[in-house]
Amino acid sequence: MTPELVFSRNIKAWGADKQQRLAECSVLVAGVGGLGSAVAQVLVRAGVGRLILMDAGVVDEPDLNRQILYTAADLGRPKVEVAAEKLAAIHHQTTIVTLPMRLEDDPVHLRAARQYAFHGIADCFDTFRSRFVLEKLLTPEQFYVHGGVLNDYGQITTIKQGVTRTLHELYANVEDPTDTPLPVIPSIVICVGTLLAHEVLNNLWGAPQLLNTMLVVELSDFTFSKIALS
Repeated sequence: MTPELVFSRNIKAWGADKQQRLAECSVLVAGVGGLGSAVAQVLVRAGVGRLILMDAGVVDEPDLNRQILYTAADLGRPKVEVAAEKLAAIHHQTTIVTLPMRLEDDPVHLRAARQYAFHGIADCFDTFRSRFVLEKLLTPEQFYVHGGVLNDYGQITTIKQGVTRTLHELYANVEDPTDTPLPVIPSIVICVGTLLAHEVLNNLWGAPQLLNTMLVVELSDFTFSKIALS
């Protein structure tokens, strides 16, 4: 199994130089639930050289409607452990690092996450509280692709220090819902996860498409909208 064969169709689409660039990159996937499952799988199949999977959760029954890395056989097991096994089984070109932790806003947790070098963050968390802490890991050299889903609606944007507003500025007045679990359908999770993953690739290639722009996806009427973020 060689990279040239595994990624032959990728190379025909975007070229050998971009493929090599992906092989040299590392991405932190924060949360390997619904969005994270889709994002991680696309990034592995694209050929990203290293993924760091951060999640403290275990697989349970309500996850199975949308978290495409998991099956009933995985119930009760740590998500990062199962995800690493499933992703490693795709091919051997991506190094998978597991970080089974819940990110908290304290020096110990932030230091533990920062010990891993990465080019950017795929924000697949499901609460703004967690996302605001995650954003604190960001340096000026890195990018942060945020994604979120609810019902049949989703959104994606790229955050970069000194170029865009911070996530905290965009959502300063938003509170996490107290009525959980929240409704979400599998199709929007996979759709937004795939688009989020591709924006990660765009960033790794130095050509982000969603700086100061929010992509909004509404599956109810198949509307895709780009909203400028002032």
